[in-house]
Amino acid sequence: MSAIVKPPVWFWVVAVIAILWNLLGVYAYLADVMMSPEKLADYPEEEQALIAGRPGWLFGVYAIAVFGGLIGSAALALRKAFAAPIFAVSLAAILIQMGYVFFGMNALSILGLGAAVFPAIICLIGAFLLWFSMQSKSKGWIG
Repeated sequence: MSAIVKPPVWFWVVAVIAILWNLLGVYAYLADVMMSPEKLADYPEEEQALIAGRPGWLFGVYAIAVFGGLIGSAALALRKAFAAPIFAVSLAAILIQMGYVFFGMNALSILGLGAAVFPAIICLIGAFLLWFSMQSKSKGWIG
């Protein structure tokens, strides 16, 4: 068993930002799954078809991504080593979700390349949180 070392202040800053980021993800997920027909009607027709055409399993993957990220962030803040495998599952779900939407549903042709910027940022943040949790474990900040 490795010794637990007191983490630096910036560890806590990252952990709190991770929690806030993932709370925003949970909010986005809930807003998406509870979208009213009136709200859906606000979108252009092509986007309405894209939104309505998502398969049910994709919402499950989306839930795993955001709730996994939130649980991983909470585990990080609680200095628990299981943050890393949870972040790994969350990142896998992010990649499956984004990959299917942009390549399986051909969203790039409907939304344009600019629409891929924010999902790319989400993927990078997911990868960073996995890396950070693994580094935190190797430094003894979580255990």
